[in-house]
Amino acid sequence: MTVQREGSGSQVGPGNRTIATTLLERLAVEGRLAERERAASALGPVGEDLSRAPTWLAEGAVGQMFAAAAVEPALARAIGHRLVAPDAAGLRLYGLGLATPEKAYRRIQSLLPRESASARWSTEEIRGRSAQLCYAPAAGEVGETRVVQAGCALRRGMLEAVPGLFGLLPARVEESSCLARGDATCRYGVVWSATARAGLVWGLGLGVALGLVAALLTQFGVFPDAVGLVLGGAVILLGAALGAVVDGRRQLAAVAGARRGQLALLDQVDETLAHKLDALARADAKLEAEPERFVTRTASGAGSEQAASEREIFSAAGEIFSAAGDLECWLESLPEAETAAGGVSPERGRVREIREWAARIRALVATDEAARKSPVDLVRLVERAIANARPSLARGARVRIEADPELAPLACEPVQIEHVVVQLLANAVEASVELCEAPEVVVSLREVREGVELAVEDRGVGIESHAVDEVFDPFFGVRPGTGGMGLGLTVCLRIVEYHDGELRIENQGRAGTRVTVLLPRAAHGGGS
Repeated sequence: MTVQREGSGSQVGPGNRTIATTLLERLAVEGRLAERERAASALGPVGEDLSRAPTWLAEGAVGQMFAAAAVEPALARAIGHRLVAPDAAGLRLYGLGLATPEKAYRRIQSLLPRESASARWSTEEIRGRSAQLCYAPAAGEVGETRVVQAGCALRRGMLEAVPGLFGLLPARVEESSCLARGDATCRYGVVWSATARAGLVWGLGLGVALGLVAALLTQFGVFPDAVGLVLGGAVILLGAALGAVVDGRRQLAAVAGARRGQLALLDQVDETLAHKLDALARADAKLEAEPERFVTRTASGAGSEQAASEREIFSAAGEIFSAAGDLECWLESLPEAETAAGGVSPERGRVREIREWAARIRALVATDEAARKSPVDLVRLVERAIANARPSLARGARVRIEADPELAPLACEPVQIEHVVVQLLANAVEASVELCEAPEVVVSLREVREGVELAVEDRGVGIESHAVDEVFDPFFGVRPGTGGMGLGLTVCLRIVEYHDGELRIENQGRAGTRVTVLLPRAAHGGGS
């Protein structure tokens, strides 16, 4: 089976609302209130309160704001620097699992804001401490020359600022082609370094020049030979020392900026955790106030009756969950299934709500660990997972199922295993979308000696060999655009371990990545 319908995955990365918000903030800080008012008015009613606006504004909205405020390249470049400042991009950076500038430039589509959702960043080459990048605008995005120049300066500023996320100095950016010069795309060559040497070079050059002057004055008899020699050497050393001091100050400033970003990230995480702890405290207070509502009665056989009732509820919720999943698969096949609202029609949205409630009910009443597992048709489960994941996958993504026709049902917890498949699909498409307009993912199911092997295979950017052991760590990576906190594979691993299975990642000697889940037929039920 091949699923080829398009979803809403073109909206990968931070939306263009961040550009609009930063532009208005910058104009206000500089006291250019008239330009700010014109820029906000260019958005219409949305501009009155951008905090309530969608993540992605309409195509061309940013260009209209630039034109209305007459944004010059210098201002646009400064806005680009601000958009990638450590305190502004820290959470996005750590959510994407980026630890080096190389990884950041490779994931540029997910990291940097774009003027339009249809515009596309692509990484053509990463070599050492340099990168070749390309920006293709959305259809109709290229407008008047002043706006195009501002857009190019905005992107240049963002690319320069990326190394600052890691405590490094701004990158050097050169354009081999540019929209402002009439080219179809902007191509950027980016070079960065771990240490600063510009001040040392300039200081040493100045010192040598002054040393030569001292040598000439010595030749004309202004200084004695010994004095001229010492003076020339001292001037050279002093110039080099001053240059090194300048370099040191620049590097310290860059490191300090990155640290401020990390502190801002910790503040955001701390605020999120505080909300979670408040919710737990309220739940605990409710439990203390009404304990009888949460205690299972066991007197006079009531406990066994309640357990039987809970098993019936658990079973019924499972049947509802599966039936609603089959209904979503049917809705997925309809020609009119895709809508402008993220590919989810109102009917499909209601079906999803039913599935979510069924899953919650199963989680609430499943007190018997063994009762959680029931015989499941894994092919149907994978089809439901594809339908569930489809609206959030990249536009044009295709998912193909290759299944053993004689595959027998497997005892497992279907809600959990479907969650694993959805997460692996999202990871596979995310890894492929930067290399291919229509990424293809293959999900295979086959019988093996140990049980059933479920594999998700892509042809994406792959995982660096040294990072394979780290991908299961919390916060290593995140699915862009979902607001996740990088716990996807960590949760998948726990689910597979609960089923006494294994989760393996293969990336050696092959393009892309193959993630294999081995589910044994004789599961013991315990789990961690």
